[in-house]
Amino acid sequence: MTAVARYALADFLRSQRYLPQLVLYLGLLAVLHAVPGPVLQGYGASAGALLPVTVWLALALHNTEDPLQAAVTAVNAGGRTRALLGRTAAAVLGGLALAAVALVWPMAASGTLHTATELTDGLLAHTTAVLTGTALGGLCARPVIRRPGHAFATAAVLSLTALVSRTASPVNSTVRLLSAAPPAPATATLLALTAWAAALLAVLTAATSRLAARRH
Repeated sequence: MTAVARYALADFLRSQRYLPQLVLYLGLLAVLHAVPGPVLQGYGASAGALLPVTVWLALALHNTEDPLQAAVTAVNAGGRTRALLGRTAAAVLGGLALAAVALVWPMAASGTLHTATELTDGLLAHTTAVLTGTALGGLCARPVIRRPGHAFATAAVLSLTALVSRTASPVNSTVRLLSAAPPAPATATLLALTAWAAALLAVLTAATSRLAARRH
């Protein structure tokens, strides 16, 4: 799986399909942190913005190869499930790279260091967004949804649902907790939401694998 993840990341970087997501998110960060504000509220906003960006990034990464190339990769990886897991891991790494930028950006913009607790809470919030976005993006990729237009529309609907749903999305709960600070939410609560996102990623990746097998 590690080898597939490295290959998928290298192929994705060569394709330059990451540029729209990167430029969009950097632009959002520039707007969000143009004027220094409360740390946790800023992290809540950038974590919320990271969700649809990660969905788009994961979708683009899964669809970097054409169907024939993807079939060859699956054979070399030892099966379609292994290839799917490798690409999913690669998408998580790409999302975490954007999360790291989001954590550092407000400190660079304001010239002040955040506390360890603030950084921990911000890291958990952005990781929750990355895990959730990766799960949703993979669910929209080929061969589950073959047509690019349908895949993009489905990804947009799922992103919006994850942002506004108070019962089905750990991202919504995370953003609301950070937006209400002060007082700061308990780190344990944010950690539980991150664990929920990890479980969601596991469940939806398994569902994606089953759906993909049926579509083949």
